[in-house]
Amino acid sequence: MSAAGRAAAAHLCGLLDELFGWCAELGSRLRTAHAAAAALTTEELSELWQPIFDRLDAEPGLVAGTGVILADDVLGDRAHWLEWWQHRPGDTPRFLQVDHDPDSVGFYDYAAAPWFTEPRRSGLAVAVGPYVDFAGTDEYLVTLSVPVRSGDRFLGVAAADLRTGEFERALLAHVGPGDPPAALINQANRVVASNTPLRLPGALVTEGPLATAPGHPVFAARRTTGLPWRLVEEPE
Repeated sequence: MSAAGRAAAAHLCGLLDELFGWCAELGSRLRTAHAAAAALTTEELSELWQPIFDRLDAEPGLVAGTGVILADDVLGDRAHWLEWWQHRPGDTPRFLQVDHDPDSVGFYDYAAAPWFTEPRRSGLAVAVGPYVDFAGTDEYLVTLSVPVRSGDRFLGVAAADLRTGEFERALLAHVGPGDPPAALINQANRVVASNTPLRLPGALVTEGPLATAPGHPVFAARRTTGLPWRLVEEPE
């Protein structure tokens, strides 16, 4: 891999590591609130607001939303709850309103989402996407998510939605359009970002030079045992 490619991989790894670190910090705050309360309620979750607002204000272009998503019956006053805040550049954080009624046709069944089921099953951090978030923002996103446990009890996940376009900007900071084709590819062999219009985000890479070329791993080493993303350059 070229020096530019290695620099891009290091940049992307640092970006992911920082944001997985934020999710872990938010999860720790949830764990502390749960331990301090006789019966944790939505009111106690307000303790998370200021750290969430500070994070959203710090990176308004990158982070589209962040918060915690609770497992059933963790809260004393709600069986199903997201403490989730969204943000657009130049705006103020906005609480995400969803349908919590399981008997409603619009019920937001987050317990079936891979960013919830996989951390619960594996105990590991995950990155899901890119995908269009029709249920929340209608933006093209990657979701980072970490499990939150108190002893043997699964409390839920702490997560952050990242705008996919920011991955492309991070990549292009090192590997420009004039360099050989390069792509950041996720565990499902889909393009997250690239320096060529021939490899659009979300495209499946199953054949051709990028599918067979060796890649440079891109993962947050301190936060997960191996996020299977890779940066691949097309051989000249």
